[in-house]
Order: sequence, then C-alpha cells, then structure tokens
Amino acid sequence: MAISDFHASTIVRVRAYFGFDSFECDPDAITRFIGIQPDEVGLKGAVKTVRGVREIRWPFNSWSLASRRESKDVNEHLRELIDRLSHVGDSFPTEFGEPSFSVLWKGNYLYAGSGPFFEANVIAGIARLKAALYQDIYQVDQGPEEGNAANAG
Repeated sequence: MAISDFHASTIVRVRAYFGFDSFECDPDAITRFIGIQPDEVGLKGAVKTVRGVREIRWPFNSWSLASRRESKDVNEHLRELIDRLSHVGDSFPTEFGEPSFSVLWKGNYLYAGSGPFFEANVIAGIARLKAALYQDIYQVDQGPEEGNAANAG
C-alpha cells in the first residue's frame, strides 16, 4: 500500500540500514559470507571524523549496508536491502551477532498514526533473516525541502 500524498508531505527523510554490531570477528568474514561490500565498517577503537569536524572513537565493531533510494516510503528502503540480501540463507554465523535492520525516519508532523508503517512482505523479509528491527524517529521543525537540503547524503 502506497503512502498518501499528505503522509509523504510530512516526511523529511527516510533511510534504512542492515548490519551487525558488537561482534568480535574480522568484519571481512561478514563481507565474504554475504558477498556484498559494506557501505560502512567500524572497528572498535578506530577514530572516525564526523561531518569533517568532530572526531569520535568507534565504541564497537560494526558492518552495515545502507539503502540508496530517495523514496519517502520506508517499505521501499527496507525492500531494497532485503532484495540485496535475497541470496543469503536464513541464518548467519553466530560470531556475527544479531543481524538487524535500522530505520532513520524524520518527519515534521509526528502525531498519532503519522510515523512509519511496515507492509507484510517487508516484515516477512526481516523475519526470514531472523533480524531485529530498530527505529530512530525524529520530529524536525522544518519543511521537506529544507530538510532534504540540510540532510543530504
């Protein structure tokens, strides 16, 4: 089911991610198993520069894929990742830890029923991979045009 025009008008930004964190194995083992180059790898203790200004130390190992769609429909982002993982079996080696999907969802109108919703085939795809689903949902006080320009990338 497609999102309504009104619902889309209140959404500023959507992204979805799939990955693993807090594992002890070499991240390359995950890459070899899945057969896809990650969009981001974090090594515990390594220094990362955020927005070209601030340096932080990675608190734990991480490996992730990011959706690449520009859609405001969270289901399209999650389906993209599920499709990219379609060749993977229904379980991962235990040393990778828990697989998870994460959703970043920013809207300028957070009221009852206005957040992200998940279609049955998306939930089934997440369940097939025995993955968790986490959400970061934010209210931003700006319009979609301002939000997309300010949050590009």
